[in-house]
Amino acid sequence: MKTPKFLICSDPLNDESSEMILHSHRPRYLAQVSPITFAEIEERPEKPFADALYVNSEGAMEIYRIAIVETYDRAEEDDLLDEVFPATDYFCKYLQLMEQEEGFTPGFPVKDFSPELPGLKILHAPDLWTVVYNGLVAEFGTEEEMDDFLESDLNIESEFLDKGVINQFD
Repeated sequence: MKTPKFLICSDPLNDESSEMILHSHRPRYLAQVSPITFAEIEERPEKPFADALYVNSEGAMEIYRIAIVETYDRAEEDDLLDEVFPATDYFCKYLQLMEQEEGFTPGFPVKDFSPELPGLKILHAPDLWTVVYNGLVAEFGTEEEMDDFLESDLNIESEFLDKGVINQFD
């Protein structure tokens, strides 16, 4: 039997334990999953991390920070980031499964803007554009202001801006 790439784990004997994700392929790591508020997104931990934004079965957005707490292989930070971003998708699938097992209609993850830019999420409400990107939150009144920010501050090429997923919210 091949070991899955990600495993959800916890310590049921520890009252303060939280859910953890074990990445069993190289580079191997253990990441802690912590619920955070939208205001806490800009508090960046010192270790590699990624944020999972999830709209639950009631339509409320939940945010989970997946932060690496232990590494078991020598790896560059970029290599760890390449593996922690997919852990957010795995954790959202886990949340969907838990809701389904409890008899609820599963919620859905907030999608990344593009596979080439993992972790970049763009949210659009009627009068507000919000960019969330690994410890950064920026809000704009127009799409043009947001596009200028993405091009000038995040160095995203304009050709990507017309091809990505924008998450629509009421």
